[in-house]
Amino acid sequence: MVINKNIIILLFLSIIVFGQNKNKLDDKSSELKVIQQQIQNLEGELSELSKKEKNNVSILKKLDQQNLLLNKSIKKIEKEEKQNEQNILNLNSQISIHKSRIKSLQSEYSKYLVWVYKQGNNSVLKYVFNAESFNQMLIRYKYLNYIHNASEKNIAELIENQQKLNESKNQIEVELNEKIKLKNQKSNEKDLLNKKRNEKKVVLASLKKDKNNVNTEIDQKRKIEITIKKMIADLIEKEREKERQLRTAKLKGEIKDYNYDFNYSSFENFTQLKGVLSWPISAPKVGRSFGENKNDKTKTVTLNYGIDIIAKVDQDVFAVAEGIVSAIEWIPGYGSVLILTHRDNYRTVYGHLSDISVLEGNKVKAGDLIGKVNESLEGNILHFEIWNERNYQNPQEWLVKK
Repeated sequence: MVINKNIIILLFLSIIVFGQNKNKLDDKSSELKVIQQQIQNLEGELSELSKKEKNNVSILKKLDQQNLLLNKSIKKIEKEEKQNEQNILNLNSQISIHKSRIKSLQSEYSKYLVWVYKQGNNSVLKYVFNAESFNQMLIRYKYLNYIHNASEKNIAELIENQQKLNESKNQIEVELNEKIKLKNQKSNEKDLLNKKRNEKKVVLASLKKDKNNVNTEIDQKRKIEITIKKMIADLIEKEREKERQLRTAKLKGEIKDYNYDFNYSSFENFTQLKGVLSWPISAPKVGRSFGENKNDKTKTVTLNYGIDIIAKVDQDVFAVAEGIVSAIEWIPGYGSVLILTHRDNYRTVYGHLSDISVLEGNKVKAGDLIGKVNESLEGNILHFEIWNERNYQNPQEWLVKK
């Protein structure tokens, strides 16, 4: 009764992977609950605002925030679905291994029973006592004792494998039910997102009729630009702290899970992309340039840390270079904002996004789709910035000439 080592290794690995995936899935479920609670809170705020005034800028902002959270929720559900599929594959693998081992053990034990039946108790005793010497009798006794012990171990292993098979079957039922639950959950979130988008279109159309709303929105950016600057500073400190923790953990020989991979050394050299950097959208046209911009109607000057690119409705937005998604947040005046971290401490900022197709921590390559242009009071505008450490750059000096 030789145990197939390959089967044992496969079973051990599938159990480890399933356990790791289950822990990750539990963490993601907690994150999802937080997002869904935020969506509900915003729904309550929207309800209160709607009682006071049907169409105002505050309602538009709340709808934009809610749409970002719904999009995040859908992406996290999709990630859970992939994890769930992997769990089901691992469990099916465990079930196949247990069934194969049970079949092998049953076959071995059947052979033992047939041998015992054919020999009979008397024949077994004769086999021992008819030995030609005491040493031979001792060897025969030990051999029979080994067969007996092996058969008992065989039975114990058979019972254990049957129990594990039943556990795996029960667990796969749980995972299959979770699969249905996630599918329904995603469908509900998508329906709600479509509903909220339609609500936003109605509010936006009403607000655009009053040009003062548009001018006010532009002027507010003067106060809000500092928010992005603070986000960049926070990201720098956050990543430095994570790097310190990682170095300390490696020195101590500890193993820790990190949400981000800080190894940018394999990425393309961002510094060398100056003047040849791809645009984040096709057929771009710059609306508001980098630096100071004067609003002739309100007689005010706003500082633009980046550029505003005129886009088409729902136009695709692409990563300009290889990087890691460091942040996805909602910022007043810029809507859903995504920040990518690149090699050499460079970061690119993409504002006024919708249908964001990535999650924080994802790696992207140049040209990867990251979202679509969202409609704002100013129209279909993509806000784009480039930073090196805490210093903002003129994107028009980096982007390839059109």
